[in-house]
Amino acid sequence: MALRGWLALWSALAASGVAWPARAADPAKGKTIYETRCAPCHGAEGGGDGPAAAALTPKPRNFREPAFWNGRTAQQLRVTVRDGRPGTLMAPFAGVLSDAEIDDVVAYVQSFRPPAH
Repeated sequence: MALRGWLALWSALAASGVAWPARAADPAKGKTIYETRCAPCHGAEGGGDGPAAAALTPKPRNFREPAFWNGRTAQQLRVTVRDGRPGTLMAPFAGVLSDAEIDDVVAYVQSFRPPAH
């Protein structure tokens, strides 16, 4: 199909409201972002023990704590990364990270979830 045909097809699909498949979050990309933006407080292994943690009150979240994960959803994590946590030094990353990057970070943070017994 010629370029003009592809453009016409794309335009027709976009105008029809067809939902494109969601991009799968990439935990490997999330790890890279986490190491730069999150590990200074939350620690390289998610234990809430990063180099800045000692100076923070309240302390950063320990993602290795099983109780933290009780009923915790990816959407809740996404909102926290995007909007921050009032009353803490957890800053909002909306406007700093794209929605896709936030999803990548959330996917990586979920890797800290302890295995179910």
